[in-house]
Amino acid sequence: MLKHLNYWFSNKSRTFVLASLAVSLLFNVLTMRRVARSGLVDDSQYSYIGDDHPTELPLRLDNVAMKFEDMAQGNHYSISGVYAWLDWHSLDYFPKGPGFVRLGPNGRQFGVSMFHQIHCLNMIRMALINGADGHSGHCMNFLRQAILCAADTTIEDTAEVTHVCKDWTQVYAHVTENQNGPYWLVPANTTGM
Repeated sequence: MLKHLNYWFSNKSRTFVLASLAVSLLFNVLTMRRVARSGLVDDSQYSYIGDDHPTELPLRLDNVAMKFEDMAQGNHYSISGVYAWLDWHSLDYFPKGPGFVRLGPNGRQFGVSMFHQIHCLNMIRMALINGADGHSGHCMNFLRQAILCAADTTIEDTAEVTHVCKDWTQVYAHVTENQNGPYWLVPANTTGM
């Protein structure tokens, strides 16, 4: 009889443990999928008044592989010409402003650094055509700091090396979605008050 009870409890216990693990695993997988699918970071702890705001967009970016090309294909992003102007100005073109978002409960306006960097690269391109000015000097220093901030440690032995980058297309999608949101229907709150 004791042998039969030990067998019954060991099978029941094993079944219970395995079922509990399966339910726990399913719960964890579903939670991770929900968090990963949203791609958004919870920013509800911020008031968006004064300096009480996040330092980055509330967005989780995927890593992507990107080969840096020695020369842009098809003369895209050249220094001068009509197509160059169109290419460079399309990089930070959005319906409601070049790379701005509105965040928080009152729609406080912020610039996104990636688009400030693109703007500055375009200003340096323009300085190569028209000559330097104070704005291009600011941009040169800003880009120097942005490059140091990113600290890309990819080892290069040829011109076309694959780098691990943040998926910048997600930033474009986020800014576009933000600019189509309700905060853009009212004048900007740039002071954070």
